[in-house]
Amino acid sequence: HHHKETFITKYIFCQDHKTIAKQFLITGMIWAVIGGLFSVLFRLQLGFPDQTFPILETFFGRYAKGGQIQPEFYYALITMHGTVLVFFVLTGGLSGTFANLLIPLQIGARDMASPFLNMLSYWFFFTASIIMFSSLFVQTGPASGGWTVYPPLSALGQASQGSKIGMDLWIFAMAMFVVSALLGGLNYIATILNMRTKGMSMTRMPLTMWAIFFTAIL
Repeated sequence: HHHKETFITKYIFCQDHKTIAKQFLITGMIWAVIGGLFSVLFRLQLGFPDQTFPILETFFGRYAKGGQIQPEFYYALITMHGTVLVFFVLTGGLSGTFANLLIPLQIGARDMASPFLNMLSYWFFFTASIIMFSSLFVQTGPASGGWTVYPPLSALGQASQGSKIGMDLWIFAMAMFVVSALLGGLNYIATILNMRTKGMSMTRMPLTMWAIFFTAIL
C-alpha cells in the first residue's frame, strides 16, 4: 500500500526526477527575471548617462541619489547580474532542469540513482538562492566585487561597502551552490554509469547524455 501523498511530499520535498526538474526550472525562471531587471537598471544608466530618473531614488534611496545610480551600486548591479545569470540561471536552472528531466527518460531508468540526494541538490540550490537574494537588503548593499570576485574588492572590507556583509553572504551562497552542484553531478554520473537499460551501452547513449555526463565530470 502506498502512503497518501500530501502537497508537501508531492510538490515540495518530492524525490521524483520530473518534479525536481520543474522545481529547478521555476527557480531558474524567477532568477532570470531578477537578473534581467538588474541588467535593465544599469543599462538604463549606460543608455542615458546625463538624465535623471526620480523613480530610481524612490525605490533605491541613497543608492540612486538625484535619480542617478551611484557608482558603488552600479558595480553591485553588474556583480549580481553576472552571478545570477551564470550560476543561478545557466548552471543551476538549465542544467538542473534538463539533466533531471532527461537522464532517466533517455537511458531507460526509473529514476535517478539516489532520489534523496537529488532532492537535497535542489534544496541546497534553493537555500543558496535565498541567501543570495537576502544580500540585496543588507545595509551595506550586495556584493560589488565583480561576478568573478577577484581581490582586493572581494577580500578587503574597506575596499567598498559591497565588500562587507554583502560579500560574505555572496560567498556563503556560492558555497551552498557548489554543494548543490556536487550532489547533482555525482547523481548524474552514477545514474548514467549504473542504471542504463539492458542493451544500452555507453556508445549507444544519446549525445545529450554524453554532454551531461562530461559536464558533470568537469
